[in-house]
Amino acid sequence: MKNKILKLAKRLETFRLEDVESIMGEGVKDILQELVEDGHLNLVGEIYSYKAEQNLPLPFCFKFHSQEKIEMITKCFCAEVKSKQASFLLDIGDATMQNFYKHFRQMIYERQLNALKTHFEQKPKTAKMRRFYDIPVYFYLYNDELFVVDKPLKIKRKKFSHTKEESLRIKVLYSRLRRSINHSQMKQNLAQHVAEHIWKFDSTYNHLLDAFCII
Repeated sequence: MKNKILKLAKRLETFRLEDVESIMGEGVKDILQELVEDGHLNLVGEIYSYKAEQNLPLPFCFKFHSQEKIEMITKCFCAEVKSKQASFLLDIGDATMQNFYKHFRQMIYERQLNALKTHFEQKPKTAKMRRFYDIPVYFYLYNDELFVVDKPLKIKRKKFSHTKEESLRIKVLYSRLRRSINHSQMKQNLAQHVAEHIWKFDSTYNHLLDAFCII
């Protein structure tokens, strides 16, 4: 539901609550408020507006492939087809496919980082450091959503500790990630790999493909 509303907001650019209710039905006010708090939408008075994010520069490889081929690469990524297998299926060089996948992971990382910064500005928390292959990454939990960064966020104001329940939740999710971050090649751009696996938690292929369209 949240992804559908955000897609609609992106298309409308500016709108009122009743505009969305007339299309999506009643009960969307709370979701709109969540999107405002997460930094996806702006709200001035009664007017909502879509908050466009700065897109990452596209890698050179995007210029040499059709939109249809890029969509197939995206589908492979969301279906968790390994880059080498996708390279074979789509007749694209393995190095090129790895560049596509690397860019997708960076998009996911930057997207969740922007959302994290919004939460952090409202209520700074002390990061929980965990290691993969002796490399540290830093976790934050807001509204039961896990975020990861390669360096802890800084702020001059007082930071709050995660609650015992939040710390336990981070511990559980970290243990789950340890089972999936299991290849030494993931050492490079580790935080991006972790962000990808968090993004894919308990999500179906269709949900991931739908969510990818708004990244």
